[in-house]
Amino acid sequence: MFWKLCVVAVLTALSFFAGCRGPVGLAPTSLTPGADEAGAVAAFDSSRDGAADFFTFADAEGRIRHIGYDTTADGVPNVKVDLDAIPISGSRHLVIILDGVSYDVIRDFYESGGLRMFHPPSRVVVPYPTMTDICMSDLLGAEPAEGFEARYYDRSAGKVVGGAWDYLTGGGKTYNRMLQYRMRVLWDPIGYVYPRRMFRKEMNDLKEVFDARESREVISYFATSAGMGTRLGADGHRECLEAVERLVNQILCETRGMTKVTLLADHGHSYTPATQISLDDFLTDRGWRITDRLREPRDVAYIRFGLETYAGFYTQRSEKLASDLIEADGVTLASFPEDDHVVVLAPDGQRAMVHRSDKRYRYEPVSGDPLKLNELLEQMETDDGFHDVDLLLKETVDHYYPAALERLWRAHFGLVQNPPDVIISLAADKFSGSDFMAAAVDIASTHGSLRRLNSVTFIMSTAGTLPELMRASEVPEHMSELMGEPWPTGK
Repeated sequence: MFWKLCVVAVLTALSFFAGCRGPVGLAPTSLTPGADEAGAVAAFDSSRDGAADFFTFADAEGRIRHIGYDTTADGVPNVKVDLDAIPISGSRHLVIILDGVSYDVIRDFYESGGLRMFHPPSRVVVPYPTMTDICMSDLLGAEPAEGFEARYYDRSAGKVVGGAWDYLTGGGKTYNRMLQYRMRVLWDPIGYVYPRRMFRKEMNDLKEVFDARESREVISYFATSAGMGTRLGADGHRECLEAVERLVNQILCETRGMTKVTLLADHGHSYTPATQISLDDFLTDRGWRITDRLREPRDVAYIRFGLETYAGFYTQRSEKLASDLIEADGVTLASFPEDDHVVVLAPDGQRAMVHRSDKRYRYEPVSGDPLKLNELLEQMETDDGFHDVDLLLKETVDHYYPAALERLWRAHFGLVQNPPDVIISLAADKFSGSDFMAAAVDIASTHGSLRRLNSVTFIMSTAGTLPELMRASEVPEHMSELMGEPWPTGK
């Protein structure tokens, strides 16, 4: 514990020297008189001489389609650029991936007039559990991760592996190789302690990378938006979006509109203050032995690493463990694989099975309705009880558990190389994870569960419109169609 405190102390000291000032210098607010005089939505002083010289103009739908410049120093834009007329093939492409912003937050921000240089946001349903490594692998078309997190049970080694060192060194995260900007992982913990300061650092660092690189595409990932949401909830994520808007305005200004920008997030967030649930005593009282190696039938490897509204367990007795866990306070769902199907449990004896056949899924309630799907599925077309996977996505995207059948199946079969034997989804006001991190951070919001706010995030681009709804795994395909070449380009 002492060395951990020392590391935090050193990083805290360093954070005060990081990211306070930098190349993101465009004012965050518009010069209203200048905008009114020019008939613009906003006006900015990019040269910092006190006069407006960069302007943004909206079309009839309220989207920022034109930018203007005053090159004669008379306060009136004499150069105007149609952003939509600039071909994608002749532009640079900046991709900004935020850690953990729900679709609801970006939708409300956009509808209130923010980020209107983008086309409207699309909904993206991410894998379950809603964790960064598996979501980023889907979003970028990377190889499957070894586990849901940096700590997991390696079946070939027969023990729990990974942890803080693996996380800090990026072990097993193949998607990191596809990023042109990602803050050094060593800074990530401080992003939860001083999120605003570290988010400013990331903004400035990305701008420096974008200016310095000669590549046409720059894909970036902002880790500290996780801390902004965890510490500050939805307000923290709105601050992130305001900062991104400032950055995008500056890049459009400096490149004369010759940059297309795509903004997305890896997963959603709960936006509910939460307290830690520790299942160690609960499991011990039920006769389980928590261990890093599974040797006996009652052994269980309980993975506690981040701060999440889900937890994964490895055991030789999946059904018995899931039956015990569903009785713990704060556990809303427990699932485990059985032969060729997934069994789902909910409190009060509720039980159902999820079956798969090609691209169709069947929900078979045994007792109760654990996934709250009975009423909805009764109104949908069926083929011997099976429902088309795309229709399920469309009809359940706003459900309490979006695309639950497909996502639960995938969580247990093939999403990662070492899936847990039992996965639990927690109530919004509970989280499982590291005692060390839990002691250091007050949780205003977190993620991981099967619920909608955790599960539905967004993507939007200035390059053009994207389908209104997609899976995270479909993002590369739709981005390739939009950009006119395979995406990510790697160039």
